[in-house]
Amino acid sequence: MTVNPPVPSHAAQTVPLVLVVNHMLEPPGRVTGITRFLFAMLQGLLKTSTAKIVLVTTWQAADLPAHLVSARIEVVTVPYQPKLAVNVMRQGSVLTRLMRKHASAIEFNANPVGYFSGDWPRVITVHDLYLKLMPEAYPLRHRLTWNVLFPLSARNADSIVVPSQSTRQDLGRFHPGALSKTVVISEAPAFDLGSAITGPPVAGRYGLIVGNVSPNKNVGVIIEALARLEAQGVSIPIVHIGRDETGALAAAQKRTPLKMPILTMPGVSDGQLRGAYTHAVFFLNTSLHEGFCLPVVEAQSCGTPVIASNRSALPEVAGEGALLIDPASPQAIAQAMKTLWLDPEAAQRASELGTANVARFSWDRAAMHLLIAMQNLEGVSGTAMHMKGG
Repeated sequence: MTVNPPVPSHAAQTVPLVLVVNHMLEPPGRVTGITRFLFAMLQGLLKTSTAKIVLVTTWQAADLPAHLVSARIEVVTVPYQPKLAVNVMRQGSVLTRLMRKHASAIEFNANPVGYFSGDWPRVITVHDLYLKLMPEAYPLRHRLTWNVLFPLSARNADSIVVPSQSTRQDLGRFHPGALSKTVVISEAPAFDLGSAITGPPVAGRYGLIVGNVSPNKNVGVIIEALARLEAQGVSIPIVHIGRDETGALAAAQKRTPLKMPILTMPGVSDGQLRGAYTHAVFFLNTSLHEGFCLPVVEAQSCGTPVIASNRSALPEVAGEGALLIDPASPQAIAQAMKTLWLDPEAAQRASELGTANVARFSWDRAAMHLLIAMQNLEGVSGTAMHMKGG
């Protein structure tokens, strides 16, 4: 099991004073996985450093989470451009102006691709490599754009942040030249812990799946597993929190109709999400690939028993705090759900192990590792910034 090394408690670690945060690829007002990652990381940076943050985003300042309202965050709102290649090129004028204005700044890009020119220090984030790991699931134009833009972004980056050793291995497999500048920084539960926990999303007991449906999520096998349980006389209501924009979940239920169809709830608040985790009998993940999987540690932080795939980063992240299953086996998934649904003692053990595991992760620790990685970049100098604490 790999974890981040301890953070040194130096009172005067230094990095450049201004951090220009590139959030121009994510759509306004829509909470994507990358947006959740970034907002949580920014909260950690505010708590652990004295950095001034210039957030370049498609979001309006009034729509940002309350925990990002700070005198140390300057919000620069830009129009959203949905075409990836056009968006990347438009980033050039915005970033060039801001980097010139703040001569001691570093650019931190929450995405793996972005503007790839300019002579300033740049850190990019690679959350996963699904386009390389399962290319058949994505349109040709998406693959071609990635194959052109990512190598350029990686080549120009001074450092590449990945969330797990598994993702680092994937990066080295497909882009070996990028490996020497890669640093692993684990993520953590990404909802606002100051939000009030609501009641359950439905009456009675239920299992939970969380995340926007994408090809890596492998949702069809969940329907097969639930159908097997119904044939055994065990009906488990499942709540899905997230979007099913591709219709994959709906299509799977059409192929294999359930007596008790899955209820999808998109667009919930952090308090509603925490409430859904807290009251669920179990959380289920059946992914074929994950770069980290925030919902696993979020479920564990709420004491929810976790069933997770035994592939990619999931064993690394879930640790001993999950029932690991083969995501290709409806039978194994059905048995794990049945165990936690019918055996309170097994569910309690899984909850306790999950709570112990998630203590390894925090955004404060992640933010400090990011600051240290920036400080260690070759050629970084100028006005210093103190890390808090120590």
